[in-house]
Parts: sequence; C-alpha cells; structure tokens
Amino acid sequence: MSVAALLRRKLLRDLRLRAAQFVAVFVMSALCLAVYGGLEGGWRGMQVEQERMDAEAHLADVWITASSASPEQVDALRGLPGVSDAETTGLLDAAVVGGRGDLVVSALPERIDVPEPVEGRLDDLTDDQIALDAAFAEAHALRVGDTVRLRIAATDHSFTVAAWVRSADKVSDTGVDGLYAPDPSRYGYAYVSRQQMQALGPSRVSVALAGSPERIMAGVPGLLGADRLAMYDRSSQPGVVGLTDRIRQIRSLSLLFLGLFLAVAMLAMFTSMRRLVDMQQRDIATLKALGVTDTQLRRHYSQYAIVVAAGALVGFAFAPVLSLFVLRSQRSSFGLVAWIPAYTPAPLALAVALVAGASVVSVVATRAARRTDPAAAMRGGAATTRRVFPRLRRMSPLNAWGLREIATARGRLLTALAATVGGTTLLIAGFGMPDSLHHQVARSFDSQYLFDAQARLSPGAWSQQGEALASGITDVQWQMSFVMPGDGLAGGEAVNVLSDGDLYRLPDGDAGVALPADGALVSAALADARGIAIGDEVTVLPPGSATGVAVIVRGVTDAGEPQGLFLSRSAWERAGGVFSPNALLARGAEAAEVLEGRPGIASVLTHDDRRANAEQVIDGLGDVFALIKGFGLLLTMVVLVNLGALAFAERTRDYATLAVLGVRPREIRALLLRENVAITVAGALIGIPAGMAFLSAYLAVFRTDRIVYASAASPVATAWCVVIVVGCGLSASFLLARRLRRVDVLGALKGAE
Repeated sequence: MSVAALLRRKLLRDLRLRAAQFVAVFVMSALCLAVYGGLEGGWRGMQVEQERMDAEAHLADVWITASSASPEQVDALRGLPGVSDAETTGLLDAAVVGGRGDLVVSALPERIDVPEPVEGRLDDLTDDQIALDAAFAEAHALRVGDTVRLRIAATDHSFTVAAWVRSADKVSDTGVDGLYAPDPSRYGYAYVSRQQMQALGPSRVSVALAGSPERIMAGVPGLLGADRLAMYDRSSQPGVVGLTDRIRQIRSLSLLFLGLFLAVAMLAMFTSMRRLVDMQQRDIATLKALGVTDTQLRRHYSQYAIVVAAGALVGFAFAPVLSLFVLRSQRSSFGLVAWIPAYTPAPLALAVALVAGASVVSVVATRAARRTDPAAAMRGGAATTRRVFPRLRRMSPLNAWGLREIATARGRLLTALAATVGGTTLLIAGFGMPDSLHHQVARSFDSQYLFDAQARLSPGAWSQQGEALASGITDVQWQMSFVMPGDGLAGGEAVNVLSDGDLYRLPDGDAGVALPADGALVSAALADARGIAIGDEVTVLPPGSATGVAVIVRGVTDAGEPQGLFLSRSAWERAGGVFSPNALLARGAEAAEVLEGRPGIASVLTHDDRRANAEQVIDGLGDVFALIKGFGLLLTMVVLVNLGALAFAERTRDYATLAVLGVRPREIRALLLRENVAITVAGALIGIPAGMAFLSAYLAVFRTDRIVYASAASPVATAWCVVIVVGCGLSASFLLARRLRRVDVLGALKGAE
C-alpha cells in the first residue's frame, strides 16, 4: 500500500472515530458562512435593487422644494456650476374621499426621478388618469382601472388608476415628518400628467437637479431666496437615505457577527486539533518510523480542513434561506420593486480563508509531535503534575481532582469559556436590542413629546394666518423644523426652533432642560460626533435664506432623537433668524379632530399614531432579533456538548479508575456536573459585560443622522440570558452523564500495547 493510500485511509478513519471532535468545527464554519452570507445576501440584494432603480430612474443628486419658482429662477438653477440637468414638477396635497389616506401628487417626471411601473402603463397619462404608489394602492384595495376620488384644495376630483408605480426617490419616504417608517395605509404618492397639474394649480414646486451636489448646493441659496422651503442631497433626502442607512446597518452587522463566530471557530479548530494530536502521538511516531516524511505528515494533517470545507458548503447552501428571511423582514419598510438576494465574492473568499486558516492551525498544532523522536514518542511522555492551587489538600479528594482537571485542561477550558461567552453575548444582544429600542420609544413619547396632535402646516399658511391657525385650542406650541442641507452643520441633522410651551421637552438624564433665551442646545451624540463644545459658534442655513444664522451652543441635551440643534423662538430671532413655523403642536383629546381638514393644515398626526408607527418599526425587526437569539443558543449548545463529549472521551480512563477505587456512579456524575456547571456559570458571568459591550457596538451600527439609541438591556432580560446559557450547560452535562453507565471499566484501564 502506498503512503498516500495509507494516509488517506487514516484520514477517513480519524474523521469517523473522532467525529465528536470535529462537530464544533463543522458547525462553527457552517455558521460563519451562513450568518455572513445570509446577511450579505440581504443587504447586497437591497443595494443592487436600489442601484438598478436609481440608474433606470435617473435619480437626482439634489432636490429643492420651493413655494414657487419662476422660469427665470429655474433657468438660473440650470445654469449653476455642476448642474448637468434639471427638471421641475408641481406638488400638491390630496386626501382620499371617503377613506383615510393622504397623497403627495406631482407631475409625472420625464427625465429625472422617473417612476417605474409595477402594474399598468405610464405612457401618455390623460387628464383623468393617475399613477398611484403601489404600496398605497394595495393598502387601499385600489386596482388598475378603479376610480379614486381625491380632495384637492377643498375640491373633489375623480381619477382612473392607470398604473401602480415605485419611485427611486421615495423608497423610504414616510410622507410626513413624525413617522419613522412608511405607513401606506395613511400616506403615499401619486403622479398626474403635466397638463392636469397645471390645471389643478400646484401649491409648491420641486426641482430635481443632476450633477455635482457640492457645487450645486453652494449656489442654490442665493437664487430662490425666501421661496426655498427645503434642500436635500442623497445623504439627507428622506426618501433615499433611509434605505441607504439600513443597507449600511445590515452590512456592519454582518461584520460584527462574523468576527464573533470566526474567533470561536478558530479557537475550536485549534483546540480540537491539539487534542487529536495529543491522542495520536504514537500514530505519528509509527508513521515516521515507517518512513513517512515530515512534508507528507504536514500535508496529511492539513487535510483535516476538509471538515471546514464541508461546513462552508453547508453554510453556503443555507445562506440564501437566511437572505430571504432578512429581505422579508425589510419589505414593509422600503418601496423596492424586487427583493432578490445578491452576493459579492466575499463569502467565497471567507470560505477559502477559513479552509486555509484551518490547514495552518492543523499543521501548527502537530509541529511538536512531528519533530519528536519516534522512539521517545512511542515510549510516551512521563506523567507530569502541576501545582495549581497551594491549598488543594484541604478540599475533598473528588473536588480537588476535579478542580485540578479544570485548571490543567487549559485549551478545553478556554474553548468552553469562549463558547459560553459568545453565546451569552449573542443572547444579550438579541434580548437587549428590542429592550433598548422600546426604551427609546418610551422615553420619547412619555417624557419628550407631550402633545396629543402634530399638525403640518401648508406652505405659506403661517405668513397668511399666523396664530389664527390654532383658534379654538388653548394649549399649543409652534415648531419650525428643517434639515441642514449637505455638509452644513452636520450633514442631515435637524434644527428645531420652538415657541414658548412645554409640549416639546428636552431631556437631560431623568430631568428636563430648558431652552436658553440666547443660543442653542445641541444633542449629546451629535456634539460627540462633530466635536461641538459648549461655547462654540455654529452657522445654520434656514430655508428661504441665502445667508447663515450664527448661534452659540449654550448647553447639551441627551435626547435620542432627533439629533441636531434646539432653539427657543426668542433665541432664534435674537440671532437674526425669521421664525416661520411649519408645524403646530397641540394638547387636548379633541385637538386632532379640531385641526383635521382646517384650511392651512396639510395633515395631522396624533401622539398614538406616531408611537404606533415607532413600535411597528421595532416589531418589524423582531424576526432578526429572534434569529440572533437562536444563533446564540445554537452556538452555546453545540460547542458545549462537543467539548463535553471530547472531555468525556479523554477522561474515560480517569472515570474508570474512580469507579475501581469505590467512588459511586452518582458521585462521579455529580463531579462531572459540577465541573461543567462551574465553567458555564463563569462563562455566562464573563459574557454579561462582553454582551453589554457588543450591544453598545450593535446599537452604534443602527445610529442614523436622526436617531441614536442608548443601551438599555433590562436586568430581567440579562438574567434570562444567564439562565438560558446555564440551562444549556446543564442539559449538555445531563446528556453526557448518562454515558457513564456504558463505560467499559476493564477496557478503559487496559494499558497501551
């Protein structure tokens, strides 16, 4: 028999006889590929579809909303440095007659931000036809060919639904400030022909510009003056940035999980190979005595990486299932047309790296044994002892023996601790993430937003009617909010100017902080991210102004959302700003009904509606959190059972010796349980701070320009995580303890031939 055939037969025999040692390695490599590949398939599939929609729609680079724009102003915008194309569309607000739903209607674009038909046709819309947001149409059971009645400027109009559409610039658009995710049952968008838009008389205009965002946004403020209402680029446009943020979050999340699984997988591989080599000292010596070269031995042991390759293949097969799971969890939040997983070469590169790493680990683990003289290896090493604890004699013999075994088996101990810490970390992240999100929602809606209704004002309503808009309501507060364009203050954070009142409170720990009479407050997370300190001067560019307003930062608020600057009306006007509110906050059970449909009020959101929408976002992520918990349980259970089985196999002779010395089976079982429980409890306790740190890193991934989450894992959830991990350890121990009955004492005590 050739050397190659001999080593191949030995490899197959080892894989069969030592299967327990390779289970953890196989499972961990499969999990690495499944988790990373599954998450990548989700975010990459969303990214590919977003890029396709953007390209086919000719997505704009800058969006400007204005109360009006003359042909001369539009021509001036076209002539700005960096502009390659520009298109103007009218905008108006509409409400479904006989139903609950509001639409933003615009003229059908021809070159920029062209919507994609999902059902029906967009060719040559007639004056009595309309193209509806597909999600809005589905939520209101409106099919192509149906008639929908819309109330526009107090007049009812009938339209025939010509098509369902998806628009690249509105994939994450909520339709109104105050919502955290699209709610198609309440808000959507629609398109009519340009002729029909002119006949309806748009209330405002939107200009979409293609070209260099930096150069365009530098020149816009001086052209539109007081008519400019808002200005966004792709980094701040609400209908685009929400999807971009989510893709970034899932991609970062995949890297976080990959690092955790990879560390445990490599440790499990190294420990398993070291144990295998320790048990094959005589095998290696025999092979060397038979003339097998060191190169052939290295090649032979590197082939144990076939276990990793098999695990990677299983992970590859399972990854699309996880990708579809991730995509399904995001469908309700974004208006993409297709939801198909897509992948980069990274998972394949990861599999190659895992196999290569396992090969290197195998070769390194056998290095000492390969260099040992065959005669010395055949004799076996002399028994060695370690003085681990100086007062070990004061303990009972069984406990002393067990403690010594735990301390001397450092590789197995380290792997068991790593697996337990990793499982606890994942469980704390799985339980702590929803706790933290719910904590932020409760903090915002219980102590920060104390109004019962938030009404969005129509453009120009404040200048025409002023505080008469709130007639009949006694407790009101006016809000002027806008988003800084481009890289102004911070690139996308909000600026809120509030009139006197206590309906919008800003937190500072458990207490509130008052808006200064001169200057502004800055959110703590924004201050840390941008290096803003108390006393610094920042420049704010409000809508309708060509010049910035300089304000001094007087204090900090730890509000989780929104992120940005907060000023009182008096401080804003003292700094030279013009107070022009675009929202009315009102308290009172009947406030929403009083404001609904009132001239000058574009839309009304109740406190309960906003909170329910925020809770809906968390509920939509529930499947992802459940997935994290499941992986944590699987990681802990598989590795602990495998390590327990490995330790049991290694110590069968010791257990048999104890039995011959008269130790009763129940005492041996109790000793085994104590050892495993001690390791599991220690790993779970170490895993608590590790889990908190991982949760903080996890929450940092979900930070956006609008909202920052603080870690708030409840003590009850943390306790449950420890109980679950210890329960997994106990279950594994009980399974292994049952094997004591089948130990062949005589066979275990036989000496090596």
